[in-house]
Amino acid sequence: MDYEPAWAGAESDLDRFVRDLTLCLSVHRDRSPALVWPDGIDAVVAARHTDGPELTAALGALLGSEVTSSFITLAVGARSGRKTAGTDLVLLPVQGSCGGRVEPSAPGQGPAVLEKALELRLRVGEALYVPTGLVYSLDAVHTPCTLQVLAVHPPAW
Repeated sequence: MDYEPAWAGAESDLDRFVRDLTLCLSVHRDRSPALVWPDGIDAVVAARHTDGPELTAALGALLGSEVTSSFITLAVGARSGRKTAGTDLVLLPVQGSCGGRVEPSAPGQGPAVLEKALELRLRVGEALYVPTGLVYSLDAVHTPCTLQVLAVHPPAW
């Protein structure tokens, strides 16, 4: 599916979301984790029960990469455990909230600007970018939480 953004002045929520997320990734990709409050997040939250093919196609077209989508559901009190990002990830809470932690996989590895762990609370309306190779975990779930995970794969040349 090819993506064609709306003309200026008629930009949809999805267009604004993709634009803001692309700007964030263009600055932080391969450098550091980032938390962004993208405009147009309502379009993503409203479509939380789908895999978001329009979202993945639009984001992939602007980034020149394949983008896939999946979901993580966390029950009250759940913890995700430590996971190493095998590709660039964007974690989007679409329901509830949870704690998040991003850290280098080992001392001296990962982006130089990440000297120690980044701990934060992820809420609906926010997007957390986790670069390839960094370790992330999710915890402190006080209400059921669903996150959409966008995996940004490197282009295959």
